[in-house]
Amino acid sequence: MLGFLFGFNTRLGRVPFVICTIVLVAAFLLLVTAATGTAPSRTNTDILLAQGSNNVFLIGVAIFSVVANFMLQSMRVRDIGWDPVCVMIGWLALMVVDRIIATQHPEWALNYLQTGTMVGALANGVLTLTLIFWPTARVSDDEEQSYAGPASEGTWRKSSAPAAATNRIARVASGEFGGRTR
Repeated sequence: MLGFLFGFNTRLGRVPFVICTIVLVAAFLLLVTAATGTAPSRTNTDILLAQGSNNVFLIGVAIFSVVANFMLQSMRVRDIGWDPVCVMIGWLALMVVDRIIATQHPEWALNYLQTGTMVGALANGVLTLTLIFWPTARVSDDEEQSYAGPASEGTWRKSSAPAAATNRIARVASGEFGGRTR
């Protein structure tokens, strides 16, 4: 169930991932600007945070954008060929531990406004660049649908060959699997 909810079983190519991420960020900024009446910038971050903590709409938009971004990243991790359950949980655990360390030891934080260390920032940057630039992995023949590959990245096509399970059933039904044949 969680695989379908968070996109753990879905693949998303490089170009669609980058486009969807840019669209998500632009939509979030437009919604924040519409709700607060001012565009986010470095000078008014504290004011926007104060307005956002009292605005149910902005809290909902922030939660939606975090979940949508998590889903996009999970789909891209699956497309790379890694297990998104392990990678995404490990990434979240690293960010939580990094925040705890930066909170407990402020001298290790990036600066007084940040709640992360240099190690966490580097890990986050490397994983983000990996999601953007790592090539798409090939899909095994056992899957029902096969990925078209880098030439048409992000598109799916039906495999013309029968699935491996269908071949096994056909062999068993025709008597070619184990035992004697008449």
